[in-house]
Amino acid sequence: MNDDLLVEAILEALLDEAKKKKKKRKTKYPKQYKAKGKRKKTLDRATKLAKSKDPADRARAYKMRDNQEKKERSKKSWKNTPRHDTKKS
Repeated sequence: MNDDLLVEAILEALLDEAKKKKKKRKTKYPKQYKAKGKRKKTLDRATKLAKSKDPADRARAYKMRDNQEKKERSKKSWKNTPRHDTKKS
């Protein structure tokens, strides 16, 4: 009887902890995107347009993403970190 209560208490604690961890994440984008505020809104809009069936909307989405990436690369803090699995020439 005590074993059942102990197991139940442990499972409940684990579920509560898992719920807390899940709630911490406020954005659906990876950390490296640094998507907050205006950047997040633009990413959301571009994602929505990219899923559209209209070719003009899709082109707008691609252009939005290209412009965002260009803007990020022009910042002083941007570093080109090569992937670990790419060949070095």
